Amino acid sequence: MRRSTARWRMRTLVPAGLVSLGCATASLAQETASSEVLTLSEAVALAHETHPSVGAARAGEDAASSVLGQARSAWWPQLGTRAGVVRYQEPMVVAPIHGFTQEEFERIEFERTLIQGNASLTWTVFDGGARLNSIRGAQAGAAGAAAARAMTEMALTARVTLAYLEVLTARGVLDAQQRRLDALQAERQRVDQLLAEGQAARVELLRVDAALAEAEAQRVATATRLDLAERQLARLIGVEPSEARVDRLCPIELMRSSMLEQRADLVERAKANNPDLERARQSVAAAEAKRKVARAAWIPVLELAGGYQLFSSDAGNTSTEWNVGIAVTYPLFTGGARSSAVSQASAETYVAHEELRLAELEIEDGVDRALNAALETEALVSALRRAVQHQTEVVRIEQLSLEAGAGTQTDYLRAEADLARARSLLVEAQHAEIAARAELARVVGELTPEWLVNNVEISQ
Repeated sequence: MRRSTARWRMRTLVPAGLVSLGCATASLAQETASSEVLTLSEAVALAHETHPSVGAARAGEDAASSVLGQARSAWWPQLGTRAGVVRYQEPMVVAPIHGFTQEEFERIEFERTLIQGNASLTWTVFDGGARLNSIRGAQAGAAGAAAARAMTEMALTARVTLAYLEVLTARGVLDAQQRRLDALQAERQRVDQLLAEGQAARVELLRVDAALAEAEAQRVATATRLDLAERQLARLIGVEPSEARVDRLCPIELMRSSMLEQRADLVERAKANNPDLERARQSVAAAEAKRKVARAAWIPVLELAGGYQLFSSDAGNTSTEWNVGIAVTYPLFTGGARSSAVSQASAETYVAHEELRLAELEIEDGVDRALNAALETEALVSALRRAVQHQTEVVRIEQLSLEAGAGTQTDYLRAEADLARARSLLVEAQHAEIAARAELARVVGELTPEWLVNNVEISQ
């Protein structure tokens, strides 16, 4: 029996020693490669600088600002120039006939190569409000793009927060499982000693070995979960996986001053601040402006125009003239194009109004879900803290009873498993509470780096 026990120790301790050595070497390499900590605020800042979703949103905002600039340019007169050289098959009059006096009529010049140039200035005096509403639509588009950029930044902040918390959660669960492994190893040593002295049955050794195997399997699964979480966080913030290891992260917790507010107040703030809802409002404004632009096609357009023209040839016969005028344009028949454009714009306006109503309903649903999740996780954290305290005492009593011969090993092992499970659940609940608060802040429209600074702190 002693020989089999020794062989079991060699089979167990040698791989464990290799794993421990590998972990220690990896930990030392990580500490050497990156000694600085990475706070949640810094991770969010890195994501905002490097993530393509924010880059695309900012580019969209710039494009919308350019569209607004183009719309505003319609208020200014349009100045243009044109010049050209034309070679004719037969000689052509150099200047228009009206440029000659009666005495000069007989000296009209003809050339095959003519040079002409002009400078023109046009300005639309009245267009039925098309320019004004085009500008209003562009302003709404720019405001909507700004809201979309803010919405993208908040969504990315929430994703980074969840990824950061997932890394910390996996590490916390891993620590709880390691504490269970340490306790089981101590129990195995006790049983092994009693077995050698003939005071314990082999079934007790088999029982603790089974618990050790189960705990080790859970630990391996959690270690894989931790590695995946670290890699996901690294991709979000645009760094190498080695720079997002859990050893660099700071444990975080909610500030004690961070209190939940009333549901009605949160809904009102969400309707006022949520960028998704603001984008829907701006879409309505843009659709209304587009409908007015379509209706302006039924109104005549009044324009002022002026020009300066030059006529010459390769022989050097040069003359100039100017002209000014006023024009009214109105299409009498367009084949139904104007009516169809108005109908399309009206339908799009209705769609925008309905999407705004839908966004308002979704905001209320989002506040309800996020607030209920925050309340649930808050209560869960409080309950699990008490459970860990009670279960710790249960383990202590079961261990004393086992050592005194009054308890059973099965009860002790079950108590250790329950304690490890309670510790893991507590870690997950604490981080889930932070995630729920962050989601509530996102729905309300307040999830910014400043919110993180004011509501989340590094735990001691």
